[in-house]
Amino acid sequence: MELLAKLQEEMKSAMKSGNRDRLGVIRMLISEVKNIDLNPAKPTAQQAVEAYAKKLKKSAEEFAKVGRPEEVQKLEAEIAVCEEFLPKKLDAETTAGLVDAFLAAHNFTEKQAGQATGAFMKQHGANVDAGIASKLLREKLAGK
Repeated sequence: MELLAKLQEEMKSAMKSGNRDRLGVIRMLISEVKNIDLNPAKPTAQQAVEAYAKKLKKSAEEFAKVGRPEEVQKLEAEIAVCEEFLPKKLDAETTAGLVDAFLAAHNFTEKQAGQATGAFMKQHGANVDAGIASKLLREKLAGK
């Protein structure tokens, strides 16, 4: 468990520096990684961290809808800490290039957007943001 060891080291440095906000997020990430055994899907440590970051993003969106900018700001700081422990994703521009190449090589219709997204993510899943890829695929297929 390489990620768990890294999280524990970061926890120690956050404790020494007295950064309580960072420490709290890292402790939650450690908890998520340690609770993998309780999850019937048996995700990897990286997937557990991604899932926690996704929960934080959804919460930030909800707070933004109800007009609580101070909470959104706090959650965005927590998301930034989570993203330190995740591999970097390609930006939207690079993803758009991959989508264009994928659609040129495959024949999907607008009704098959879900299948196209699944096949694309199977090919490029670890490198791209699924939300951006799905949106781009649907837009390109609708424009065909």
